[in-house]
Amino acid sequence: MANGDYGYFGKGDTGYAQYMTAFNRNFGGSSGGCGCLIAIAVVVVLVLLAMGN
Repeated sequence: MANGDYGYFGKGDTGYAQYMTAFNRNFGGSSGGCGCLIAIAVVVVLVLLAMGN
């Protein structure tokens, strides 16, 4: 962000910390493991349902 301004979250280090906390809460941080596992589970269930019919 320009000049360390993080809008709603504030400016400087405090704004950055609050922005990253919200970002990680909403998007799962850098790991992304949980969302990926859910997607894989959904695909497996759909394949099993398709094979059963």
